[in-house]
Amino acid sequence: MGTRTVVIVDPYSSGVMYAPALRRAGFSPVAVCSDPPPAPQFTAAFRPQDFDARFRAEEGLDALLRALDRLDVAAVLPGAESGVLLSDHLAARLAPHLANDPELAPHRRHKGLMQQALARHGLPVTPTLTVRHPDEAAPLLTAPPFAGQDLVVKPAAAVCTDGVTLVEGGRNWQAAVTALLGRRNAVGLVNEEVVVQRRLTGTEYVVNTFSHDGRHTVTDLCRYRKVANAGHFAVYQDVEFLPFAGPGHEELVDYVRGALDALGFRFGPAHTEVMLTADGPRLIEVNARVAGSGMAAAAALATGDNGIQRTVRYLGGVQGAVPDTFELARTVRVAMFVAPRPGTVANAEVLHEIQTLPTCRGLEVRVRNGDTIAATSDLLSSTALGWALLADRDAAAVERDHRLARAFAERLRITA
Repeated sequence: MGTRTVVIVDPYSSGVMYAPALRRAGFSPVAVCSDPPPAPQFTAAFRPQDFDARFRAEEGLDALLRALDRLDVAAVLPGAESGVLLSDHLAARLAPHLANDPELAPHRRHKGLMQQALARHGLPVTPTLTVRHPDEAAPLLTAPPFAGQDLVVKPAAAVCTDGVTLVEGGRNWQAAVTALLGRRNAVGLVNEEVVVQRRLTGTEYVVNTFSHDGRHTVTDLCRYRKVANAGHFAVYQDVEFLPFAGPGHEELVDYVRGALDALGFRFGPAHTEVMLTADGPRLIEVNARVAGSGMAAAAALATGDNGIQRTVRYLGGVQGAVPDTFELARTVRVAMFVAPRPGTVANAEVLHEIQTLPTCRGLEVRVRNGDTIAATSDLLSSTALGWALLADRDAAAVERDHRLARAFAERLRITA
């Protein structure tokens, strides 16, 4: 038998980690690039030299299937959110034994449909409405359970908090909906629908998983800290990796496993964001791919493992390759840089000082003096500025250096 192929659809963001891991395990990695392509912030990470072949979806689905059918395809996986739907379709045709439920493919991508799937499964969800035109929403948004409530408006199929808008007290929701409809989002698609939800309040968590044979194993668990900035209400500031066992964690994990069942997950990594509210866990969204924005690499530092490594070990038939949970080996925190206002960077060197901190294990500074930047509004604009990765077995040392890293970042001067 020759070398088996694993197809990665849109190997961007954390998806760039698949090809080297697959090659080390004896597989032939092949790339498929979807059409239209997502924003350059995603595609810039693509390393075509890592792949034995590259195909483009713009050549047509039938031609793509014919080309891939000539290979010995072991599995098809999305490398980034933009590749989720195409990956689902290809997996169902080329590797159906390692495919998620094809009937629920739209629900794994559409933020309104996924809430419906959970509700049908008997899980509690937040009130959600899918809107194609503001006029059709008016009768519903002016009545319970939406009337007078803080609302969140967002594209039905976008990523990285792109376009996520807070409407306080439900006032002037029409403007927020109209601003998003018809706009091209970060994954390269035009927003034909937007989702309106009651705002969730509580603590936001991430549960990253790897599924096989419909069994959902937990690779890592994190807590987000988001802040209001420059008129935007959910700007990422910190990510903290947590132990598997902790207050409320069992309830979170049980809820996420139920959500994955409801959405037909059978194989592969998933990245699920959940708000732990006073009434219990409530889904924000599920992403049917490995966590992006460097989270998979940070998870490997925290636990020695991540969804990519579990996927490759499982495909390679490694015995005992997929534990149900994880052990936290190090305290890991990611401090993301936030620009409070637009302007010109005057002292980027202050961010480089973070590298002198004893627990700094990685530093990404993506601006130089003289660069003009926008105020941080979403995850894409946050990662455009940079971040610091802090890790150590000594939790107190990480906490100390995290405070110092934030102090360095606050000294960044942005002039008008």
